[in-house]
Amino acid sequence: MEIERFDEQQLHSISTPRLVRLALDEARLLVRAEVFHAKEELRSELKAARASGILLGAGVVGLVSAVAVLLVALGLLLPGPGPLAVALVGAVALVLAVGVLLLGFRKVPRQALPRTLERLKQDLSNARERLS
Repeated sequence: MEIERFDEQQLHSISTPRLVRLALDEARLLVRAEVFHAKEELRSELKAARASGILLGAGVVGLVSAVAVLLVALGLLLPGPGPLAVALVGAVALVLAVGVLLLGFRKVPRQALPRTLERLKQDLSNARERLS
């Protein structure tokens, strides 16, 4: 950002090597800032992905348990009394497992690093404006 401190007259008197050095310094600063923001965004997305993974895992375990209970209920339906209660428990477990799975799917990140990509697009647009 050092170049912004110069007025029009000073810019005409700056040597080409100095201008190139200033441009490189500004580019280095921009790259460092983008890397920093990308790391922060990645940390945030990893945290969301971890939560999603935990919920998905819990949903899968619940789903397997519910299917097992429903299969036991199906087995109990054939010969003896009380299978309706077991089937009801299985159905409730199934509904809960599906709900947890849906929560997990909602938490899965849809696009990788959206804020970083947007900032890079803005940086590219600003660079094009300055260079033209």
